Amino acid sequence: MMNLNWLSLQLLALTLWAVVAQATLQDKLTVRAFSNPHFADVLNDNQLERLASTAHKESSWLDIKKGELLSPVLVPRQIGSPGYRATQDLIVTTLGQLGYAISWDNFTTPTPMGDVKMSNIIATKNPSAAKRLVLAAHYESKIVPGGDFIGATDSAVPVAMILDIAKGLAGLIEKQTDSDISLQMVFFDGEEAFEQWTSTDSIYGARHLAEFWEHNPDPATVAALSGATEHRPELERVELMVLMDLIGAPDNMFAALQIPTADIFTQLSKLEKRLQSAEYIDRLYMNTAMPPGAAGVEDDHLPFIERNIPVLHLISVPFPKVWHKLSDNAEALDATVIADMSLIMRSFVASYLRLHV
Repeated sequence: MMNLNWLSLQLLALTLWAVVAQATLQDKLTVRAFSNPHFADVLNDNQLERLASTAHKESSWLDIKKGELLSPVLVPRQIGSPGYRATQDLIVTTLGQLGYAISWDNFTTPTPMGDVKMSNIIATKNPSAAKRLVLAAHYESKIVPGGDFIGATDSAVPVAMILDIAKGLAGLIEKQTDSDISLQMVFFDGEEAFEQWTSTDSIYGARHLAEFWEHNPDPATVAALSGATEHRPELERVELMVLMDLIGAPDNMFAALQIPTADIFTQLSKLEKRLQSAEYIDRLYMNTAMPPGAAGVEDDHLPFIERNIPVLHLISVPFPKVWHKLSDNAEALDATVIADMSLIMRSFVASYLRLHV
């Protein structure tokens, strides 16, 4: 006959384990409260039409051959190269002229090729705001043997798209009445491995910035709140990060890769369907058939999700056929995909920030 005291202890242990397991899961799923979790229907049909019309008029900015925001970054951008410096200048000049506060996160880090100087670039529209909607991408390109690797999808297009969002929504953002949340843009350096991807030979910039922001405010935040005696770490201000990568190829598809932002992805899919139903975009790009978290991709988001920052990871799954090949250049890009994704992301930001379109 089974000892009842022993059985009671086992049941108690199982109950405690279940409580702990549930708490651990909840920690993963409720890391932040989103300001606008149901943003898909924030804008009415007329507002979406106005956004689409404006994006169409401004589509030349992302023209593959001569677009002022895209063509300058369709060059090799290996760290320290002329194209790398020119991309930095384009980012800082474009966003500086739009009134963003620019911060540089400069550091030197050991790599398989010796110590290398790197720089993350941070642009914040309203540094005094309590919360941040962060758009992010890496801007350098990989060292590939045998030629000059451009990385058109990886990540010239995402960089240009972020600049397009800032410029295209500039007038609306200036009129933003909700000063509680600000648009912030992060351009990571050193995402690519110098040799083979490992935890130490990859995402150099993201690892450095996440660690710095875990303990410190961004310099632009300090400057904007100069009268404050204490400053919260910048990570505490990040409500949601949207990381974009491998965008612009004809076969682009995206999935909900992170469970904590699965509902955000669902809302993005609903917004996309509204745009497609109105014939403002050519096709759908969000793959809702794949269960949330069913696939994972190592990228610049890792050090942030390790610190419980919600990240919507918009990276093409599967990867484009030209991934890490010398053929990832202007010829690999699809103008329709770029235009569609530009409108989708403009609409997302306008909806999430409740801009008066």
